Amino acid sequence: MKKRLFIFFSSLIALITTGYLIFLFMFYYEPTPSKDNVEEMVSAKDLAEFGEVEGSYLLTPRNYGFYNKDSIYIVEQYLEKSEEYDQQYVLIEEGLELTEDDKQTINQLHAKDELQAGYVDDLKVISKHRMSVYKNNEKVEENWLFKITYKNDEDYFLTFIHSENIKEGKFNFFTEGYEQFLQF
Repeated sequence: MKKRLFIFFSSLIALITTGYLIFLFMFYYEPTPSKDNVEEMVSAKDLAEFGEVEGSYLLTPRNYGFYNKDSIYIVEQYLEKSEEYDQQYVLIEEGLELTEDDKQTINQLHAKDELQAGYVDDLKVISKHRMSVYKNNEKVEENWLFKITYKNDEDYFLTFIHSENIKEGKFNFFTEGYEQFLQF
């Protein structure tokens, strides 16, 4: 009888422990695209990954970023999950200084309700960048994005944003991106 009771409680503990470990794995696991697959897809070498990016130009808003000395490449975070995420990426080129011709656009960005909704402080427009969207190795869209920084709840954030389509035309780089790409 004692042997059966011991086996029952041991099995119960093993089952609870296994369930807890599976729960932890599901809660903390975030897929990351393979650097080699991304280098092959975008035809670039020596890419370094920098992490999650929230964006609106690819299939889902959960994206992942890679960079080299002169470009940022953004791919789907679930790149290896299925073919519908494969062969599409965004290229953001190194920035250009703002000119007098950009003043009107900068003023429009500062006046947008979406950016001044009371939660954004210290908004700065820093530079403009050419962005190209590729699907199946073919350029399907090209726009100019403005790099802005802002402060929210004592944290600084960096965003590449389309001046006219703010809600659907942006990439958020969060704290890591702010520190890494401020001078890009």
